[in-house]
Amino acid sequence: MLFHRRTIMIDLTRLAFVNQSLAKLGLSTLFTLSATLFSTHIFADIETFKPKFPQFSENAIERKKSNRFYSLGEAKFSNGIKIPAYGVTVQNPMEDGLLKDSEPCTKKICSFNFTLKAQDAAQLKLIELPSIGYVLIPRHWTDISAGAGANGTGSALIMSPNQKEVITLYNSSFCVGCGYPNASLYFPQLLKQSVEYEYGGMQDRNKKLTLVYPSKTTAFFSYQIPNISGKTHGVAKYINDGDFNFVNIHLTLEQKNQHLATPILNFYNATH
Repeated sequence: MLFHRRTIMIDLTRLAFVNQSLAKLGLSTLFTLSATLFSTHIFADIETFKPKFPQFSENAIERKKSNRFYSLGEAKFSNGIKIPAYGVTVQNPMEDGLLKDSEPCTKKICSFNFTLKAQDAAQLKLIELPSIGYVLIPRHWTDISAGAGANGTGSALIMSPNQKEVITLYNSSFCVGCGYPNASLYFPQLLKQSVEYEYGGMQDRNKKLTLVYPSKTTAFFSYQIPNISGKTHGVAKYINDGDFNFVNIHLTLEQKNQHLATPILNFYNATH
């Protein structure tokens, strides 16, 4: 894993009520696989963010051709809970055809030292995405657009059947020029260096982010997309030990499903 497995539980109330004037957030750029996720205005190589609900760039037939779920068995959690686990194919970045590299679940594979409540488990499933790793998503969600790059980058856009709820994921991997500008939105101390490297940067000029830092390299965030009822929550992380890497997840759920944000984000935080 890219990060130490230090368990830090996410308290969404800290994000929602730290400062109500900061309750709306400019959405980070996650990937070019899907449609543009936000509107930007570029000034001196620094982008200013406006939140926008993401859209698929491929039609349903193209998505189903590239991104197919296949069963891995059952994922096991520390309190004895089991849920269905699936791998997801993506277009192979090195050669023609699909990349299908997830291993079936065993006692050692997809077994997690993580507590999952029974009432939440009944509504969730585990998926493994190439170049991203394991993620919990709502069990009935099957619409996905995901991809992996030859340099290890990974991205995914997953939507609910009514396309009113969404999860986006990104991993910059070895692409330093991808990681720095994305990370600079959540970690402003990286902005100067990102611009000096001529990667550009991302900034919340309108002060719309709500951010909590459990550590120097981890940010919990929340924001409100205009005209969307449910608040969006997420986790952003970076590591800079000679090879810079940035990862993040954004989760937008309708109010009736907001309770699932806590296990989804806590699991992501514990395993990435």
